[in-house]
Amino acid sequence: MAKRGESRRGFEEGPRTHIVSFHIPRALLDALDRLVEMGVFNNRSEAIRTALYKLLTEHSDFLERRRLMMGYR
Repeated sequence: MAKRGESRRGFEEGPRTHIVSFHIPRALLDALDRLVEMGVFNNRSEAIRTALYKLLTEHSDFLERRRLMMGYR
């Protein structure tokens, strides 16, 4: 049975997404908006989530090596 404040998967219950604010150069924002206008993405958030997912997937081997190194300290 999950503890109070935890879901069955062991994570705290709460929002499924979180708001993140960051600065972006105008040229990148314009390019992002063009992709949305062309229908490649439904909105900016979807485009940014996809880009972040691809970045993390591309560097997952680095993240795993880092986790293993930290485990030996």
